Amino acid sequence: MFRKLPKIVSSICLLACSYSYADVQQPIRIGVLAFTEPEKVEQRWRPTIEKLELDLQRSFELVALPPSELEHDVSLGKFDFLITNALTAVSYKKDYGTSSILTLIPLNKSNPTEAVGSALITRQGTQISNFNDLRVLNAVSSDPNAFGGFQIYAGEMAQNGLNPFKDFNSLKFAGFPQQKLLQQVLDGTADIAILPTCVLENAIAAGNIPKDSLQVVLTQPNSGFKCQSSSQLYPYYSLSKLGKTDHQLATKVIRSLLSIEPASNAAITGRYQAWSATVNDSEVFKLLKQLQQWPFVTNWTSIFKSALPVGIAITLILLLGFIHHLRVKRLVVLRTRDLQAEIAQHKQTEQALLEQTKQFYRAQRVLLTGEMASGIAHELNQPLAGIRYLTQGCIYRLSDNQTELKEAMTKALQQVDRAQSTIKRFRYFCQQPSVMTLCSLNQILDETLSLMSAEFQRMNLTPVLTTEVIQLTADASLLQQVFVNIIRNALDAMENCTEPSLAITLKMKHNQVHINFTDSGSGLSEAALERLFFPFETSKEHGLGLGMIICKRIIEEHHGEIKAMNNIQPQVMTENTQFAGLTISIVLPLKEQTHE
Repeated sequence: MFRKLPKIVSSICLLACSYSYADVQQPIRIGVLAFTEPEKVEQRWRPTIEKLELDLQRSFELVALPPSELEHDVSLGKFDFLITNALTAVSYKKDYGTSSILTLIPLNKSNPTEAVGSALITRQGTQISNFNDLRVLNAVSSDPNAFGGFQIYAGEMAQNGLNPFKDFNSLKFAGFPQQKLLQQVLDGTADIAILPTCVLENAIAAGNIPKDSLQVVLTQPNSGFKCQSSSQLYPYYSLSKLGKTDHQLATKVIRSLLSIEPASNAAITGRYQAWSATVNDSEVFKLLKQLQQWPFVTNWTSIFKSALPVGIAITLILLLGFIHHLRVKRLVVLRTRDLQAEIAQHKQTEQALLEQTKQFYRAQRVLLTGEMASGIAHELNQPLAGIRYLTQGCIYRLSDNQTELKEAMTKALQQVDRAQSTIKRFRYFCQQPSVMTLCSLNQILDETLSLMSAEFQRMNLTPVLTTEVIQLTADASLLQQVFVNIIRNALDAMENCTEPSLAITLKMKHNQVHINFTDSGSGLSEAALERLFFPFETSKEHGLGLGMIICKRIIEEHHGEIKAMNNIQPQVMTENTQFAGLTISIVLPLKEQTHE
C-alpha cells in the first residue's frame, strides 16, 4: 500500500496541474443564431454547454446574436463553433469556409434530413389552390431571415416564378413569438401566415388555437412527417466549426454531443431528441441559389458589403478626376497665357539655335585649321631651321669685302625668322580654349550612338554597350567628336567584314575613366599603328589624315591619354599573325580639370 502512495500523489498532482492549466486557457466560444430574445436562446442551450464543459474540462462561452451581428463576428473569426439553421450554415460555408460537423434531430422526428419546412396558414374555408391565388392576400411572417418559416417558402415561390416582396398584396414581418401571427390570421389582420411546420399543430395541442379555426394550404406530401407542410423539408439545426478551430477539439466536442440522450436535461431544455452526424445539405444549397434569384435582404446586405470598397474606390476616383479636371482647366488658362509669350520668343530661340549650330561648325573648322597649322608648323620648322643654319654658315664664310652678298644673306635670315614667327602666331590663334562643364559620359555615348544609328542599321550591326554611371568635367561636344570619329573609323574598317561587331565599354578604375572601342575590322599594320596619331597619315583614299591627331589633341587637352592596339587572334601567333580588329583605348582622369 505504501509503495502505491507516491503514484497516487503523482496522479493527484498531475490532475491538479491539468485543472490549473484548463483554468488559464481561453474559453471556447460558441455562437448561436437568435431570432428572439438572446436570453431565452441562451437558456435553451445552457444545459448543452454545461455538458460540454463537464466532458471536456474546458470553459465554454455561449453568445446568442441576431443574424447580422452573428455574421459580423463570424467574418472576424471570433467563434470556435456555431449553432445555426441549415441555410445559415451553408451560407457561412460558402462565404467564410466553415464546416458542418453535426446535425440536430428535433423532437418526434427520426430523420434529421427532413426535419423542418414552411406552412402557409389561413382561416378555415379560405380557398387557395395554386400560387397565383397568393397575389391577392395580405401575408405576415416572423422574420425575413427565419429559415423554418419565411426563407424556405420564399424559395418555393422563387422556384415558381414569384417574388414574395412583390407578388403578395402586402407582406409584413411581425417578429416573435410566433403565436401572435396565428392570432392575426384569426382576427383578420392578415390573410395568411408563413410559419415553420408544426407551429399550428403544437398550438392546437396546447389549446391556444381552436382545432377547426385554421388550416394549412398548398400542402405537399411528406411521408413519415407528422405535421402538414407547404414546402419540401430540410435539415434542422447544424453545428459548424470555423477553419481555425483545432480538429482534435472538434472531435472531443462531437463525441460529447453524440453521447447526449433524449431523456437528458440538455436534450429536454434544448427541445431536441439528439445529435447525429452531418447530413446531406445539397437541397439547402439549391434553396440558397433560389433565394439569390430575387432581391432577398440578406443577399443584398452581402452584395452591399462586398461592393462597398469598390463603391468607395469609384467615388474617390471620380472625386479625384473632378479635382484633376479643375486643375487642368486652370493650367490651360495659365499655359495659354504663357504660350502667347513663348510664341513671341520662338523666333528669337530659333535664331539663337541656328547661331549656336553655326558656331559649332565654325569651332570644328577652327579646330581643324589648328591641327593643320600644327602639322604644317611641324613639317616647316625643320626646313626653315636648316635654311637658317646654312645661311648663317654662309655669312660666317664671307669676307668683309663681300658686303652686298652678306647684306642679302642677312635679309634672308630675317625672312626665315619672320616665317617662323608667322607660323607660331597662326598656331596660337587657332588654339581655342575648351568649355569645361560637368557632364555624363553615359549620356554622351547614348547621343553618339543615336546619331550613328542609321550607319548601324545599314551594316546590320548592334553595338554592345557596357557602362557604369560616370560624370566628369569635360567639353561634351569635343568628346562626342572624338567618339564619332573613332566609331566612324571602326565602321569603315568593317565595311567588308562578314560579321561586323563593335563593343564599347565604360568603367571606372583607380579614379580614372577607361573607355574602350573594340571592332572586328581588318586592324592596322605595325607601321600604320605607329604613325596613327601623326598628321596627314591616312589609309583612306580621300582622307586628310587629321582625324586621329584631332582626337589625340582633344584627349590630351582633357589631361587624358589615347592609344590603339590590334586585337590578335590567339590561335594564330606566327610571323603571319592575323588581326581581329582594332581597340582604341581612352583614359581620362575623373577629378575636375584645371587649365592654366
